[in-house]
Amino acid sequence: MIKSINNITLRHLNGIYIQKDELKKIDNNRNFFDENRNTLSVSEFATIVKKFQGFGYTFEKDLAYIISRLDREYAILLCEEVLENIKEFKSDKNYTIFYKNFPNEVINMETADIYLNQILHYWFGYLPHEKNENPEKEDLGSEPAELFTLSHLKFAKDQEIETLFVNLLSSNITLSQQYLDDVCFLSDGFSDEELEQYCDNIQMKETLTTLASYTLKHRNFLAGNFNTATDILRLITKISNDKLNENNILNTKHIHFKYFNRTELNLIMEKLDSISNILPDIKRYRKVWHKFFIFYAKKINLKKYKNIRKAVDILFGEFSFETEKGYFNKMSVNIQNLNNDELKIFITKFSKYSGDYVRNVLSLLNNASKTQYEIITNGLKNCMKDVNNRILFQLYDRILNLLEKENLKNIVKKQEISEEKNKNFFKIRNIFRSTINKEENLENKEIENNEIEQENEIIPRIVNSKGTWRKLDETVFLNENLLKFLLETVKNGILENLKLKNPLEKVFIDESYKNITVTTSEKDSNISLKPMTRGSRFSFNNDAEVLRFFVGWKNIKEKRNDIRVDIDLSVICFDENFKFLKTVAYYNQVEPNFVFSGDITNAPNGALEFIDVYNLEKLKNSDTRYVLMEIRSYNGFSFEEIGSVYAGVLELTKKEAMSDKNLYSSAVTQGFQILSNTRTTNTILIDFEKNEYIWIDMNMPVSENFSSNNYLNQTDIAHLEDVLKYFVNKKYVTMYELLQLNAIARGTQVFEKENANIIFDKLDNDNPLPLNDILANYF
Repeated sequence: MIKSINNITLRHLNGIYIQKDELKKIDNNRNFFDENRNTLSVSEFATIVKKFQGFGYTFEKDLAYIISRLDREYAILLCEEVLENIKEFKSDKNYTIFYKNFPNEVINMETADIYLNQILHYWFGYLPHEKNENPEKEDLGSEPAELFTLSHLKFAKDQEIETLFVNLLSSNITLSQQYLDDVCFLSDGFSDEELEQYCDNIQMKETLTTLASYTLKHRNFLAGNFNTATDILRLITKISNDKLNENNILNTKHIHFKYFNRTELNLIMEKLDSISNILPDIKRYRKVWHKFFIFYAKKINLKKYKNIRKAVDILFGEFSFETEKGYFNKMSVNIQNLNNDELKIFITKFSKYSGDYVRNVLSLLNNASKTQYEIITNGLKNCMKDVNNRILFQLYDRILNLLEKENLKNIVKKQEISEEKNKNFFKIRNIFRSTINKEENLENKEIENNEIEQENEIIPRIVNSKGTWRKLDETVFLNENLLKFLLETVKNGILENLKLKNPLEKVFIDESYKNITVTTSEKDSNISLKPMTRGSRFSFNNDAEVLRFFVGWKNIKEKRNDIRVDIDLSVICFDENFKFLKTVAYYNQVEPNFVFSGDITNAPNGALEFIDVYNLEKLKNSDTRYVLMEIRSYNGFSFEEIGSVYAGVLELTKKEAMSDKNLYSSAVTQGFQILSNTRTTNTILIDFEKNEYIWIDMNMPVSENFSSNNYLNQTDIAHLEDVLKYFVNKKYVTMYELLQLNAIARGTQVFEKENANIIFDKLDNDNPLPLNDILANYF
């Protein structure tokens, strides 16, 4: 939940926003800490700095100067507000932990005693040392951890807030729910007229419908420009707290519409009537529109809306009307039966719907004969100028990984041939001839089922389906030369589109951007303290001796009731081939090189669970290559419903890990809140060979993770093995490549910062990933 604008500036800008009125009160002619003015004293300022350092932050010089001269009361409230936002990610909040002296108690405890204490907790709510818990006290963070690096908070100016808002609106990908909430919160700072102008920058339908529904509810004003009747239908279903099932049109009739008053309904109908040619979309969703117009028949004056009246007359009459998309689907299936003239007519019509054509071009080529390839690829070349680069990058990524599979398939073939040669080298001539024939067959045969399985073993096809990652069978099989041609064609299309943006002159791109992946959707992402994209890699400190995973949460509060919430933290180990080795969880708490803090099943005052990974060097030399952090909601609530789950990873020395401080706030290198609409999420994968975190932020299917009392079952294991193969082995387009393409198309790449006009500097604690800027202006 967004409590203040500084919740946003902290995450996006690593900064603090100060109100204009308070800035005007500053007297720059006075000395620091002037006793004659109502400002912070030296000791108060020092205490504030120490508090921030305890959480891994300090102030840049400009910000420190401003805070020291602010009105004392406002400065204290401001700093408390920012610290509260930081604590959402980095504080123990005086929550309950099973063993107060974790990990010392657990390490020295017999296995039987560990499980006995756990059983007593399940039966009676027993917690060791419960009566000796520390009384609630002010959370000052802690002494800074030994391995930490301070992050310098900067002064966030009004212009930066406005730029952030415009960049979020202009983002070329689907935003996460948190970022959409940020858009709505920031929109309150602009007038209706200003919002209408800014809405011209909106590219994504989810952003449009979210902002429009927010302004309609809170301002009685419908912001945004709608291009299709389906966009309006998405808005109506969003306001009605329902979803438009675009993959199953037959089920859309079951939408339960909100009760709109006449003012709201007129605003929506005005937008709908202003759209030209609404009939195809009305026809596509005729059942849901039929229900809508019956429901509101007495409230809509159709005489005022000519376009709507025409569509409604046809909708309630007897008519036969084939949409363009229906025609395209019918022709695509029978594409091989078309002669060249028929195919050219079909491709010309289809490519006018440029986005749909690009999304379907691989399927068209897969269904077509080789003699039809040229006509289909010419259609692709002609329509890419009208396609959003987000869609082109999705196609580019798909081709890149199909090509990688093709390369891996060739490697498998060569290995098979080599094995056959070695096996038969010393056999008699006739057998050798047989081997040669077999070799020729191996080189020329089509892809067979066993080869497809081998490819999928290396890079399975995994897709994010409505927030859940699922494995699909590969359906596209194209030859290597065609894939290479398509890859170059799409790359040229991207470059041509980038040339239409404003020139950049000289651009410097730091090497650290090579570890950050390009994202085409942030939907269903959890909130990280620093912006991050799925598949990105970042190193952990080589001097770290212990990695400590943690999760914290509270019960759900409802008026007089306190609803029990049970969150489970676990880690899952895999070898270098992604084969499951073991898990550390509430049902398997004792494993070498791991320490579990105990399973808490009720959190009226908040609860914390920890898992330490220690003896890191020993672990690196074992079969364990990857360790996955997993968080599960045991008793059925989604993380979105709970709303209080936060988690992260600490990097500690052995001395710190064995101290009485369980959560060193400044040592939290990766902190995040879990707000996805699911019950199991996997956030971070650790690659011990490369000393890297891999940000995966992946939700598990509910139907698969809720059997066996929330144990990790064989279905889960198989699913996770596939998902990890995908995230680790797939070919990514990196942010470095994206920015480099921009430099090629719009300017010149330089390799010395001093010579650059635009600098993408090294990503670190002081310089978080400028994700919104990149997605709005370079994608």
